[in-house]
Amino acid sequence: MKDSLGDRIKRYYEDALRIQVPRGTNLVLRIDGRSFHEFTKGMERPYCRPLADALDQAALTLAKQMMGCRFAYGQSDEYSFLLTDYENEKSPMWFDGNLQKLVSVAASVFTSAFARNFNSKKLASFDCRALVIPQASEVEKYFIWRQLDASANSLNMLASAHYSHKELLGKSEAEKHDMLHARGLNWAKEPADFKRGRAVLRGASGDWVVDLEVPIFQRRVSYLREQIR
Repeated sequence: MKDSLGDRIKRYYEDALRIQVPRGTNLVLRIDGRSFHEFTKGMERPYCRPLADALDQAALTLAKQMMGCRFAYGQSDEYSFLLTDYENEKSPMWFDGNLQKLVSVAASVFTSAFARNFNSKKLASFDCRALVIPQASEVEKYFIWRQLDASANSLNMLASAHYSHKELLGKSEAEKHDMLHARGLNWAKEPADFKRGRAVLRGASGDWVVDLEVPIFQRRVSYLREQIR
């Protein structure tokens, strides 16, 4: 039976906002926690390992479902996933590049997987944004940028666990390091994943694994190139 009314609604209103991601490029989907400063109140500081583990498990779950996923990098309350479709002419794109599907499904899968792995009475939610980055060199810069943000975030978290907001107000990174040293603390000796973030990638067996010892991307760009080129 022909659904002329349904066809009309879809044509005029649904399809009007249907955006297709360009083919043959690098697509980054960044999942980010919504109001996580409120969600994480009362949790272990400066680093809540169960929270990080739940984020990693959510990233593993999503990576396994994403068609064309190559690499994912996580820090703080976010994870960025790189998807490609240019391995050959017939390589498909996840949801055929339908932007609404890409961001909504990615956010919902990640949110549900996180809730399954993190026991909390609070409701966690994540948003998702898409970035189309044509050049591989720019993709490298993207992940370098996110790791630089990870290092800055971790220093701030460590410092704020030992000093008040007022004491840290206006302090430079160097000054924060000095303040921590004054209390016998050394940011450089913190766990690697706290300082530099974590990655989800293909292991030697081909299965998705979490790397908690990622290098400094600016010093070892080859690490990124092995995953994204």
